[in-house]
Formats: sequence, structure tokens, C-alpha cells
Amino acid sequence: MTLRILITGLLLCTIFGCKSEKNTPIHQMEMDSKSDALSNKTVPNGILEILQPEQRQLISILTGASKINEDQSLKRRRSEKEKLLARNVLDRMLQNIGLMAQEHPYRVNLPDYNSMSKHNPYTGTNLYAIIPSTVPSNEYIILGAHYDTVEESPGASDNATGCALVYGVSKLISGLENRKKNLIVVFFDQEETGHAGSFAFVNFAKEKAYNIHSVHTADQVGWDKDGDRNIELELPTDYLKSVYGKHAKPFGITVYTTDVTSSDHKEWREAGYNAVGITEEYKHGDTSPHWHEPTDTFETVDFDYLAFVTYLVYKVIEDQITL
Repeated sequence: MTLRILITGLLLCTIFGCKSEKNTPIHQMEMDSKSDALSNKTVPNGILEILQPEQRQLISILTGASKINEDQSLKRRRSEKEKLLARNVLDRMLQNIGLMAQEHPYRVNLPDYNSMSKHNPYTGTNLYAIIPSTVPSNEYIILGAHYDTVEESPGASDNATGCALVYGVSKLISGLENRKKNLIVVFFDQEETGHAGSFAFVNFAKEKAYNIHSVHTADQVGWDKDGDRNIELELPTDYLKSVYGKHAKPFGITVYTTDVTSSDHKEWREAGYNAVGITEEYKHGDTSPHWHEPTDTFETVDFDYLAFVTYLVYKVIEDQITL
């Protein structure tokens, strides 16, 4: 049995709330402020109020800007102890929106063509939860982000922002009254070491024989120095490129496509899935200069941009999950 580190429940209740508030229908929140939001490239006010407080708190704790409790804090998410602490925080947040998280421990050998295969085997732990469809369905959408960091970085941009996006979308999707597909939300381990966690989860999905509609992974979605709200899609299928383009068009932003393979989406595309990576302008010159550095801290995150990308991804998932 995996040793669990006890996190003080009272503090987490103070930070995140002990119960989810009753979900107000998302469409109702969007209606009044939708036109202004589209013209200003911003998130509707009701949605912003749902997203930002918890996204800020999550990133604050994952990066050590806030303590987990009086005795524990995270400076990075690299060691097994640090990653266990991070999973406990993520687990608690998912519980607060009514989701039961499960650990996916793995031991895998990366394929020979992966430059990190020389360090085989890899052992780690993914964390996932399922938001069930509201009607019988055997289809699944996967939304994921890695939670680990490199050795000397607190990993705010890379990739606490991706974790916060996944959490935010999960909270919004769980409030939908009509879900015709299931949504698997997953926090991958060991992206920084050969994408071992996502590689293992691909195998897990195959073993479970999940009928996967699409896979969306987020990595570094918290930097927008020029304020244009543009994003990049990494290795998108033509179908997902068109869906993201459709939902980005009303905001007047540019959605670039790139052939970047340096994150978790790569493992899904190579396995033949309808998948995409979502990121800031990594290849187009507007990305965090603090990547993999000790300076990748809470203070460097553009939380308005994070909320915007979260909302855009939500609109895409909402579209696909209600078809």
C-alpha cells in the first residue's frame, strides 16, 4: 500500500472550501457578459469568479508561494515525497468538485527511439478522475497536464499552469447538465523525464479499452507578455485544429499550429489518437523566459491569460462532450 502523507484538512478546507458550492448552470453565467467578453478577449465575469481564486491558490501551493500546512510546503515537484504531496493537493481539489481521484502507479520501459530510454525502467504515479456522462456512453475525452518539475524549478509556468487549467475545465464541465461523453482528467508524472507518465497512461487506456474521442494536454499556459491572448496547438489533428479555430474565432485571436513534440501530447499522437497539445506562444516568441529556472515562480504567472485559455479549452470540450 502506498504511504500517504497526511495533509491538514482544516487548512485545505480554508483554502479550497470543504464542499463544492451548488453549480449554477454555466450557460446562465455566460449570457449577460458574453458579448463584452468576446470583444475584449476576456472571460465572462461569472466564469472568471469561478476560475481565478482556485487557480491562484492551486499554483501558489504547488510552487511553494503558500504552505500546504504549518510544517509542509513545496519548493518543486521532483522527488517522490514532493510529488506525493502535490498529488494529495490535487486529489483534495478534485474531491471538492465531487470527483474521486485514483492513482495510476506504473513501471514502464520507454521505447528505444526515446532518448531517455537509456534510463529504463521508469516508475511513477499518475492521478486521474472520471467525470461521467449524464447519458449512457462508452466514449471518453481525455484532458491532462503534467505535475512534475525539473530539479531546481518551482514550476509555476511549467506546469502548475497546466494543472490549474485542467482543474478549471473540470470544475466547469462538472457543472454541465448535459454530457454525452465521459471526461477523464489526468495529471501526468514524469513529463520531464521522457514523458514516461503519459506513455504509461496511453498503455493504461489501451488496457482498459477506452473508446477515446480526443485527447487534450496543456503545458505552459501562463505567459502572455504582449497581451494578444494567442495560443499554439502542438501537433493537432486536422479535426481538432478546426474545432479550436472555431471557438477561438469569436475572440479574434490567432491560433498557431506547430510540430513541437516536447510534451505529453506526443505520446498520444504517436499511438494514433486524435490529440493536441495546448500552450502559450512557445514557438512564436511570447513564452515564459523562466522555463526550467529557479525563477519560474508564482509571481510570473499571468492569471488573466491562464483563465482565458482555460475558458477557451472549456468551450472546446463543452462542444465535443455535448455532441
